[in-house]
Amino acid sequence: MKITIHFMLMTIKMMIRYIKIIGLVALLGWQNTALAADDAVMVEAFYIGEVVKNLGGGDKKASQTLGTADLSITVDTEGLGLWQGGTWFAEVIYNHGDDPSNFIGDVQTASNIADGKRKRLQQFWYDHALNDNVSLLLGLHDLNSEFYASEYAALFLNSSLGIGPEVSGNVGTSLWPEAGLAARLSLHNVQSYVNVVIYDGDPATRKVDKATEGLMMIIEAGWLNGEAAYKFGLWQHSAEKAGPDNIASPSVAGFYAVVDQPLSENTGVFMQLGLTQANRNEIANYFGAGLVMQEPISGRSDDTLGLAVARAGFSNTHQQANGVLAAETAIEITYDMAITDWLTVHPAYQWIHHPSGNPALKNANVAMLRVDIHLP
Repeated sequence: MKITIHFMLMTIKMMIRYIKIIGLVALLGWQNTALAADDAVMVEAFYIGEVVKNLGGGDKKASQTLGTADLSITVDTEGLGLWQGGTWFAEVIYNHGDDPSNFIGDVQTASNIADGKRKRLQQFWYDHALNDNVSLLLGLHDLNSEFYASEYAALFLNSSLGIGPEVSGNVGTSLWPEAGLAARLSLHNVQSYVNVVIYDGDPATRKVDKATEGLMMIIEAGWLNGEAAYKFGLWQHSAEKAGPDNIASPSVAGFYAVVDQPLSENTGVFMQLGLTQANRNEIANYFGAGLVMQEPISGRSDDTLGLAVARAGFSNTHQQANGVLAAETAIEITYDMAITDWLTVHPAYQWIHHPSGNPALKNANVAMLRVDIHLP
């Protein structure tokens, strides 16, 4: 009961403190009706606020409020009476609040909106459909919006359940909140696709410097059937990288697989697997899996319940060089509750076994409460 009251008070404080942000998001979002009357322009705006409390274990007991405001605009060139097959997309973000992993001590990052204070043009790209089966994209692009993504796993708050840490934790990667320059070719039909992309090797600098920052290259193939999806990817980062033993390697490469499999009308499971070169990286492998249930309570068709596990396996080189344990494992249970068409409340609990593989840290018990305001 004390924890619940504490969370409520912290959430109210957070919402009052950032009411100006929410008001701005609302104002911009409500312009969507006027701007998109002809369906050529779509404006989306949302604000996510979160309270995170480490109840015990990890580095120390502490609490943190954080959040992100997002405004995006999608423009269909044909709908504006211009050329066919063109889509422009722009996204601006405003983030606040320190990363709770600073006191949790985990390597996988318990909150997938953790960033700090930042204002940034996150994405700005142009996608051109050459025909019904081929498209080309150029610009600032978030890798995880198309690659290494599971629809079922998107429910969860732990960052590894968005993209494996054997990628995000080892090399410069074009991800939220630092998307980088990209060129992507997509070959697709109704049930299958092959996507090939080249990203800037260090999105933080927003410049392409192949010699010093390298390039991130990915090819992903997938087969889709309704909600079922089977995806397989290969990636390589061409920058020189010092391994945990300080021996330099000319590049880093890896493989990943993602499976979304419905079990019934309201229930599905997912699996994520990632492998990379153990002698060149701190995190050598990743495994994630989970169960997602729509309408867990009869009559609440917009609610979703989920249980998932995310395991980051440390390389033998990293273990020997730094005295860490074999893996960090996070188990998350979460519930996404729709309050209105525009408001959801999302409590979650994470039990983090061996944070960062540090034998001196006890298992962390992390309670989270997220509020999502999404305006059309």
